Amino acid sequence: MDTIEAEMNANDGIYPMNGGAVSKNEVARRAGIGITTLFSPKQKKLGKKVDLWLITLKKKETVGRERVRRTYAERAEDWKERYLALQDSHVKTELDLMEALAEKEKAVTEAQNLRDEKALLLEQLRLAGAKNVTAFPKEKH
Repeated sequence: MDTIEAEMNANDGIYPMNGGAVSKNEVARRAGIGITTLFSPKQKKLGKKVDLWLITLKKKETVGRERVRRTYAERAEDWKERYLALQDSHVKTELDLMEALAEKEKAVTEAQNLRDEKALLLEQLRLAGAKNVTAFPKEKH
């Protein structure tokens, strides 16, 4: 019984063997004894202890093939939703990246145009002659 509980705790409350079904027969099988042992006069007390444990277990854990199947289906649906959310997030991130790259390309092109314009203006100033150009006075801070 302790081993079964430990396995269930390690598997998020689901018994990983026998399709998730825990019964008196499964407890006997895991203990390496025959089911009839739990009904013998010498082991009646143990049989009642197993019955009480099973009742308690079924109230607090996911036990039984049908409930385990439902639980697995719910988990699969939860993981599917998480996967789809990650997929959507990835697509959004890719679109954001594409937009940022386009803005960068636009900024690089604009910077190159400004450099070209500056060079043209400097050339025009050089041709006009230095005597027509006066520098702005520098501000003192």
